[in-house]
Amino acid sequence: MSVINSHIIKSNFNNTIGVGTINESIYPMYHYYDYGFFGQIYTKAELGIGVPIYITRIDFHMVGDSLTDKQSINQTLKIGQCNQDQFDINIRNDFTQFPLQPVPWLSSNITTVKSNFTWTIPEDYDDWIGVVFDTPYLYDPTNSNSNLLVIWENRDGSYLSGSSTPYSECSTSNNLYRSYYDYQDNTMPLTTEYGTRDNTGRPNIKIFFTV
Repeated sequence: MSVINSHIIKSNFNNTIGVGTINESIYPMYHYYDYGFFGQIYTKAELGIGVPIYITRIDFHMVGDSLTDKQSINQTLKIGQCNQDQFDINIRNDFTQFPLQPVPWLSSNITTVKSNFTWTIPEDYDDWIGVVFDTPYLYDPTNSNSNLLVIWENRDGSYLSGSSTPYSECSTSNNLYRSYYDYQDNTMPLTTEYGTRDNTGRPNIKIFFTV
């Protein structure tokens, strides 16, 4: 940071995590079901940040349908922190663990950073698409829950038919369960229901933040 005329000037940075080319249509949300919860963990080591920061935006590398734009309404993005580098067993859609294990999986400071937005993947697209936060998120790597938790909620209420795309470009994480999902038609899954932890791929993301 620099100081000019007694005012603190914040420096802007971004950090890309993941360079894989695995195609996952269920992340960051699944267009082909009405509702769903989705989550990913990005570790403190991957972020490479040792001081508190304000995260202002997250981009996902998306690939669009070759025929039409794909659009989903009423999307919500939340950010939190957790103490483990992967999803443990007994994780629910409110991103708590019940019952707790001998070494509990814990989350904290889950905050809605963008609500009721429209997520559009253009036709024949292959590039980054961002979500600019309405509320910057204070990520604190000194917290005991120091890994970043990205949560996406789909409340569109309808599904989009078509091909298997759009999808996000994803990477594997040495067989660790760093992604999570629970999706269905007709109604939103209950927050107390259990989702599925996934080790097949995690979206590549670009995090924008200020220090």
